[in-house]
Amino acid sequence: MAFHGGRMVDARVSLQFAIDEQGYNCTVFGFPASYCRLVVGVRHQNTRIGRDGLALFALLLLVFTPIRAQVCVPGDLRVFITDSQESPVLGADVAILSDPAPLGQHATSSEGTVDFNRLPCGSWQVSASKDGFEPAMKTVNIVTGSRAEVRLTLHPKAQAASVDVAEDLPPVEQTASQKTELRPTEVKVLPTNPATVRDTLPLVPGVVRSPEGELKIDGNGEERSAMVVNQSDITDPATGKFGETVPIDAIETVSVLTTPFLAQYGRFTSAVVAVETKRGGDKWHAELNDPFPDFRIRSYHMVGIRDATPRFIMDGPLKHEKLYLTAAFTYFLHKDQNRTLPFPNNVSKKESVNSFTQLDWIIDTRQILTASVHVTPQHTNFVNPDYFDPQPVTPSYAQQNYVGAAAYHLGIAGGILDSSVSVQRFAVTVGAQGPADMALTPVGNRGNYFGEQTREARRQEWLENWSPATVRLGGTHLFRVGTSLTGSSDDGRFSYHPVNIADTAGVLLERIDFSAPPSFSRTDQEIAAYAQDHWNLTNSFAFDYGARIEHQRLADNLRIAPRAGFAWTPVTDQRTVLRAGWGQFYDHLPLDVYTFGRYPQRIISYYNPDGTLQGPPVPYVNVIGSSNGPRSFLIHGEQVAGAFSPRGAAWNVQAEHSFSRLLRVRADYTDNRSVGLIVFRPGISSEGVHEIVLQGDGTSRYRQFETTAKLAWRDDQQLVFSYTRSRAQGDLNSFDNFLGNFPLPIIQPVVYTNLPGDLPNRFLLWGRMDVHFWKLVAMPLLEYRNGFPYARYNVMQNYVGTPNTDATRFPNFFSADLRLMRDFRMNAKYSVRLSGSGFNLTNHFNALAVHNNTADPQCGIFFGNYQRRYRFDFDVLF
Repeated sequence: MAFHGGRMVDARVSLQFAIDEQGYNCTVFGFPASYCRLVVGVRHQNTRIGRDGLALFALLLLVFTPIRAQVCVPGDLRVFITDSQESPVLGADVAILSDPAPLGQHATSSEGTVDFNRLPCGSWQVSASKDGFEPAMKTVNIVTGSRAEVRLTLHPKAQAASVDVAEDLPPVEQTASQKTELRPTEVKVLPTNPATVRDTLPLVPGVVRSPEGELKIDGNGEERSAMVVNQSDITDPATGKFGETVPIDAIETVSVLTTPFLAQYGRFTSAVVAVETKRGGDKWHAELNDPFPDFRIRSYHMVGIRDATPRFIMDGPLKHEKLYLTAAFTYFLHKDQNRTLPFPNNVSKKESVNSFTQLDWIIDTRQILTASVHVTPQHTNFVNPDYFDPQPVTPSYAQQNYVGAAAYHLGIAGGILDSSVSVQRFAVTVGAQGPADMALTPVGNRGNYFGEQTREARRQEWLENWSPATVRLGGTHLFRVGTSLTGSSDDGRFSYHPVNIADTAGVLLERIDFSAPPSFSRTDQEIAAYAQDHWNLTNSFAFDYGARIEHQRLADNLRIAPRAGFAWTPVTDQRTVLRAGWGQFYDHLPLDVYTFGRYPQRIISYYNPDGTLQGPPVPYVNVIGSSNGPRSFLIHGEQVAGAFSPRGAAWNVQAEHSFSRLLRVRADYTDNRSVGLIVFRPGISSEGVHEIVLQGDGTSRYRQFETTAKLAWRDDQQLVFSYTRSRAQGDLNSFDNFLGNFPLPIIQPVVYTNLPGDLPNRFLLWGRMDVHFWKLVAMPLLEYRNGFPYARYNVMQNYVGTPNTDATRFPNFFSADLRLMRDFRMNAKYSVRLSGSGFNLTNHFNALAVHNNTADPQCGIFFGNYQRRYRFDFDVLF
């Protein structure tokens, strides 16, 4: 609770269960009744609570005393075996080593997995070997009742001689394409309490969340990156955005690749987010996280629910060793407050369901059939309200998204054939709070949001990937080839209301009217093929090379994307690796680009101070232009309207060293130059017609130096530290600002400057460690970075000077968050997890908004801040 002058200012109360030391019986979760009692959880939101809040937190943790002596319950282990191209290895021998003989040994399936059940508690050595590959080994710790996972990478032998891998100094992966990998077991217990894949991504260097809630990857928007789940593209075909992502409880790994020199990846110029979902285990397992809602308390009165985010995961065998189920369900109700407005006029209400179900049928050791369904209905009222766009001006948003996929893995001739199909539907409705005109003024906007639309986009995708057996020819080769065939469509209708531009006194200066266009409908087909090879010339040098060919019907051109890189371990202990590579990448073109001709056309009128028209209204014609940027011999096609080919050429150098079993450090530099990007250019044609041209001549450049250190020790304890020095510059007016879900009403001239996601410096620290005090586990999360750049405007809503310069940035951002957690085993089946989290513990001022209009009397003042606050959680594991 927060107190000011002896009076409670704001608090957050949640109903939770805590452990009682006595042992009667209750029926809530089948526990003895006295295990359950009511505890008040409070979120602090005022600076002056300080010691009182911490004392309350400590008092609650003090009652978390053991009920009974801990008994070691055997745990389960799943082992994943992949090669240097991240493909599963079939038929590898995996053993759990003990003295004097192996505890167990099995061969991997076509998915590269092996399960070991009921392993005794303790530390075990996991070894993997296969003919033609170097052996690999890793240590894993089994704690009572745990479900551990370990991943080993097998590298092909360059010759008959083998390389001994030191047990305490594991080798660094010898591949040119490195990734940042996140695992749910590491990140879902962090203070941010991530519920989906997109919630985890800001933990990756180079990925941040903008003030509007969108992810910025390498300084660019989501539309310039690809997201694949089990190899299938799941981005919205209309906008290119990620949308709702898979629940974190159903995830095996999340990998972010900023420079993937493997040709299997396409449809991006910025980065790839590759998600792998998990298969059910050989023993039933379930978790119930955050089962109770959090209530909002103001002036000692309850004023409703603040949020409710119960998450449920269940997985296990429907038929032992044959059929497995994974089912994850999340209900999300969040009433988010924006601190630039007073309560209750600052609340955005979002309600959604996120359901993911997967079935895995192991036909035999060489055949596996996987089917999944992902359903994500969502509704948001008052999208991102703030001081300048209060609730009446904000849009509403609703979606009905469905993704169904099936994949068949066949082990044949020592290799693996992967076949998959997916069917996706993205239905979206964007509405306004009313029919009033939208009014833009220097001190804030009034009226209702101007853009309404309904659309339904669909995608059908068929993928074939073949990884043959290892080939020995001048070393060893791991080949991989594949094809994809995609069909997509986008149908819908727009309805735009007028937009008025006024001064601080409300005098009308400009009015934008819109035509009433008919509905739109677009279809597209894409085909792609690739071939790649990981070639181990020697034990210390590996070469990755390949090429990808893509054709998109609406763009009407053929694109060739060559890629190459190498990895070199200069010393025999394989603790150091040097990497470098270069590649050509192409953006996928969302269907919204080709519906621009059907967007409402603008008619602009200018007014004198006395309210009279300055002249006749000026109509602007929507024009889809061509790619007028530099040509490339890698692109074949006519330079006609709509023949866009946004592309980026990126190179990367990297050094990674494993100092010991505990510490690994990586440093790399990346340079990405993109041309042919799609931007809006307002102007006048040679015939004197006013036009808004969708032109393919935009440019951008992203440069990043990153260093990451990972300190890991026993029992999954680790600390990850990263520092990123980067620059993101390019042409503003990218198409995603004016097409898609929430278009901007004003189209500015094209300016080359810092991109909105440019952050020169960013420090990030997160991890998990045992406190050895009351058996607590601590999860810190600290971030320090520069503020986002912003633009300044005049009374006519035009740029003043150059936008987004270093001189116009938000103050530096710093947040120190911490979560303390402890698990209590009730019996062999049930466990309870109690935790408390603190956010912005230093109470640093992190501004949310700035008065950026020169006609605003408060121009230049930053305001809005989320103060120190606390949250207490209760989870059930069974």
